[in-house]
Amino acid sequence: MDEEEKGYNWETEYERSWEALQEDAQGSLQAAVDDIALRARRRRIIDRPSNIRLGMMRHLFIVVDLSLAMEETDMWPTRLDVTQKLLKDFLSEFFNQNPISQVGIIVTKNGRAEKITNLSGNSSLHLGTLKEAAVCAGEPSLQNALKLATDSLKHMPGHSSREILVLLGSLTSCDPGDIFQTVDEMKSLNVQCSIVGLAAAVHVCRRICQLTQGTYNVCLDETHFRDLLFSHVPPPPAESGMEASLIRMGFPQHHAGTAPALCAW
Repeated sequence: MDEEEKGYNWETEYERSWEALQEDAQGSLQAAVDDIALRARRRRIIDRPSNIRLGMMRHLFIVVDLSLAMEETDMWPTRLDVTQKLLKDFLSEFFNQNPISQVGIIVTKNGRAEKITNLSGNSSLHLGTLKEAAVCAGEPSLQNALKLATDSLKHMPGHSSREILVLLGSLTSCDPGDIFQTVDEMKSLNVQCSIVGLAAAVHVCRRICQLTQGTYNVCLDETHFRDLLFSHVPPPPAESGMEASLIRMGFPQHHAGTAPALCAW
């Protein structure tokens, strides 16, 4: 009798995640979904390592693969559609946790790379420009994309981090030369490169991330893709040799005056 009440062994291997969803008075699940998202955000914050010096100012270029491989439907409806949707949430969370950091977007297709947005804190500009440029064609060029990002990041001040995050759906890359020459330049400039693959593991990608102190992962599905993408939201540990300098900051003050003044509406 006890065995019947307990059920089958294989049933205990699965969590009944749907039981955690409770409808509100209007019959909506939005409140439950928002609560799950909030708990996930808190869990990511709690899991951060403590007593580590983090970089406050970050300069990050996101390289988006726009090759024909991004039209694959192993993620619904396509890899590109899922990437755009997750980037919207990623940028919102990124600027929430890194308010004085900047992001730029680079796309690669047809063996070329193009910087469609410069470094800025305007997430709406990034998403709108990427949506307009989201036409897949040909093969990506990983070397051209890394070179373009590195040339833009090398002018950034030494007290800020220089990062590249590549979202790569293709298993091939059409490069004009030796990609490891570009990687050597990235190392000399302390540019960190991380790659999230959407297809399968590629040795050259893993090697690039190892040499630049970045991370390389391949997602299993959309949920895993989101987790890997959001792992790049928290600031990375600051380099031991990173320059330290004071930054002048201003805070507006309210003063009530009696003398007439010009105002702009």
